[in-house]
Order: sequence, then C-alpha cells, then structure tokens
Amino acid sequence: MLGFIKLLLLVLISTVITLFFSYLHLVFILDMYFQWFFNDVQDMQQYDYIIVGAGSAGSILATHLVEDKHSVLLLEAGGTAPSFLDIPLLGPLIQNTVYDWQYVTVSQEYACKGLINNQSRWPRGKILGGSSHLNYMAYVLGHQLDYEKWFPDFAESVAKNDESISISELRWNTDFADIILEAIKELNHNVSNINLQLDTGFMKAQLTMENGRRWSSDKILYKKPNPALTVITHARATKILVNLDKAEGIEFVRFGSKYTAIGKKGIISSAGVIESPKLLMLSGIGPKKHLEKFGISVINDLPVGQTLMDHILTGLDLIVVNANLGLNLSDIFNPMSALNYFFFGKGPWTSSGVEVLGIFHSPLHANKSAVPPDLQLMVLPFGASKDNGLISKKAMGISDEVYNKYFAPLSDQNTVTIAPVLLHPKSTGELRLQSSDPFHDLLIDPKYLSHEDDIDTLIEGLYFIKKLLNTSVLRAHGASLNRKSFPGCEDHIFDTRTYWKCYIQHLTLTSYHPS
Repeated sequence: MLGFIKLLLLVLISTVITLFFSYLHLVFILDMYFQWFFNDVQDMQQYDYIIVGAGSAGSILATHLVEDKHSVLLLEAGGTAPSFLDIPLLGPLIQNTVYDWQYVTVSQEYACKGLINNQSRWPRGKILGGSSHLNYMAYVLGHQLDYEKWFPDFAESVAKNDESISISELRWNTDFADIILEAIKELNHNVSNINLQLDTGFMKAQLTMENGRRWSSDKILYKKPNPALTVITHARATKILVNLDKAEGIEFVRFGSKYTAIGKKGIISSAGVIESPKLLMLSGIGPKKHLEKFGISVINDLPVGQTLMDHILTGLDLIVVNANLGLNLSDIFNPMSALNYFFFGKGPWTSSGVEVLGIFHSPLHANKSAVPPDLQLMVLPFGASKDNGLISKKAMGISDEVYNKYFAPLSDQNTVTIAPVLLHPKSTGELRLQSSDPFHDLLIDPKYLSHEDDIDTLIEGLYFIKKLLNTSVLRAHGASLNRKSFPGCEDHIFDTRTYWKCYIQHLTLTSYHPS
C-alpha cells in the first residue's frame, strides 16, 4: 500500500513539473510575440553606451550609467521573467528551459565520468536579470587576501553592501543546518558572519532575497525606470563594430532582422563567461591563429577564451542520518507551505537549497595566514535521491547507470549533502569557436581535474567532512558516510585515498562559477 501511495505521489509530482515546464514555455512565447508586435526597434540609433547582456552585472551597471546622465542601450538575448520565477525553491526547475542557455562542456578526460557523456552542464540565465534568476542565491564575499591580490585596500569597499542588492538571512531552514553549525563549533572553527569579516569561518547562508522572494538584478530596472535607458530583449549581439581600434557600435539580430546600434562613448560586453569571449572572437579580438582558421579578420591578437576556470564540488548524497533532518517532498507539497510563502514570505518555499556555507584552509597549506582559503563547504538539506530523479538528475546531467546504481537505492534513506568546493583550481581550460556563425555554440573545455593538486585539495575537503561526522553532535544523529561504492570505483577499497580520487573524478559537479 505504501509503495502504491509513493508511486501515485511521484506521478503527481511528475505531472506538476511537466505542467510547470509547459507554463514557462507558453509565457516565453507570449512575451516574444508581445515584444515583436509592440516594441519596435529602429536601426542605426545612437547612445552614449551600449551594454551587451542584462544579467547580474549588466542591469546594475546600466542603472548607474543613466543615473550619471548617460544614455544607454541594454541588449538582452533572452526575454522578461514571469513573477513565478521569484519562488526560490523553483531555481533548479528553471534550468534546462527556454530561460537557460543550456551550455554543455565537451567530454572531460579526467573528470565527470559519472555524468552523461562525461560532460558537465553549465546553466546560465538567458533572461532579463541573467543567472540571478536561476542560481542558488547564495551571497558569499571573498576572502580579504583574494581582494588584496587584485587591488590594495579593495576589500574595504567590497564589504560595504551595494544598496541596490537585497540581502537576506534565511527565512526557513531544516534542523540539519543548526546541527551542522554545532558540529563545526565542536571542531573549534569560527561560526559568524564571514561576509562582514572577509575571513575564514562558517555561517548560515545569506541569500539574494527580498521578503522571502528571489531578488534578481532586473528588479533594479523596474525600481529605477529612466527614459535615458533603452532595454531591448530577444536581441542577440553578433559583432562589435571597430573603427581605427575603437569600438563604435554593435550588430545584433532580433526576430530574424539585423540591426546596428552606435555607442558614442563605449561598448561594454557584460554577456557572461561564455557569450562575452564569443562576441569578442567573432569581432576579431582573440587568438590570431584560431580566428584566421574561420576566416575572421584579426583586429587584436589576445588570449581570449584561455585560462578558463570553475569552482567544482563533489559529495552529493554522501551523508546518511538516522532521522528525517533534511528537506523533504512533504515539506514542499504541504499546502501550508504555499500559504506560508504567499502570505508571509516564509517556509520551505523560500529555500534555495543552500543552508550553511563556510570557507577554510586545507592542511596542504603550512602558512595559512599568507594564502587565501582553498576550500568552501556547502551544506544542502537534500541530495539527488530525494526527488527520485525528477529534478536533480536532469539538472546535473547524472547518467542513468550511475543514478540507478547509486542514488536510486538511497531514495528510502535520509540523505543530505555536505559538499566540499574547490576555490582555487589549478586546472585551466579554454573556449573555442566552432565556426564564424554567431548562432553556433562554443566548445567549452574547462579541463576539470587535469592538475593533480585539485584532486588532492578536494580529498582534503572530504577528510574534513569525516571529522565533522566524528563529532558528538553528528554521532548522536547517526550521521555516517554513505558506504555504497560509487559506480566505476568498485575496484578501490572504500575510504582509501585511491577510492576518493576515483569518486571525485566520477562525481565532478560545477558550482556554477566559471570564469
């Protein structure tokens, strides 16, 4: 009987998810037709500045420029966001939809062996507001030493929160968040607001959230409307127009028609880690030999697309506890959760999935005061097994074989995720054109784990988790490692260094921070 009820619930959830995807697609199409019919675009218009990309940075930059009495054109390849996307819990569901660029890396030689085709999925927002609409909303400042490497005295200005960004404490969390922080205290680590100190330590996550609703950067455009700002959505920038080494304009395509806009004072590419390098290379700014291969006239021979890096993590569903301490489907689908969200901006629907964050040094650094921390810890009150493969499996690109062998058997257990994140990867990759066609995707190759030190650092992160599990606080809740061997690593003895190396190489996940 219980099996039948569970099956019925999964069918219901699957139906709701399908209807949600259909709703998103319908809203996108309606927005596209609305923009086509009612927002006419004129060719050869002039502005002081043109910004390509209305994402997390572009939207805020545009408002600052118009406040300084400049006229600005803001181009966005995606459309506008329906208000439903403001529900924090829906973040993973927005990935792999029309509001996502849906980037996929090339097959990785040393990593991602447990993912489909050894490829990592890189969701990036194709929408007004960019990735601030589909990220996990965690607000985390860097360590002081990171900033000082860029500019002296820069850290002080970073610590002062930009008033245009709405930052919030958690408005709901599971019991596991409090338990983890107690365990961290038992290990004598700093538990405080590390965003104020720009130092190592651990805290409950702060989120880009306002009254329980996702804050995204396009909201500042609506809060501060200005006639000097022109926003054009569904506009794909295809080339920067350069004359005598000066960028003077942008070519863009909208609904099949090509337009030119002139930027009298400057062109700013704020299109993200993939589209900005792509636009530069298509415009003749990039590695000379690579551009000439596709018949692109070279304006400036620069290493555009090189030294690509990303924060990567591992440890999904690695922890098993003896009680229901995490986020459950019953929390999500309880009607009271919906009421609590819509009337009070509280409850499980305000959860982004990230509850505790921390940054710390691995034992690989003898002089910890001289170098920035190399590891972050992210605590998520769920794992891929919680939703029976309906959401997380697809979002992360986990292969069917791995899911069925490793995650599916955990669906009836109480699993949570304590994930170590690599902060300073030594592995670097590259972005490459496939053709001179601006609508042809780039080849994305981060070369994950090609440097052995990255594996060693993540192993130290897993060892730190073992220390946490050995605290009296977590032992009291029966917390332990999931001892099931990861598919592909069965020939290694569990909990040996060679096993963890294999585990990391198979379960290599992006932390959504490519640069």
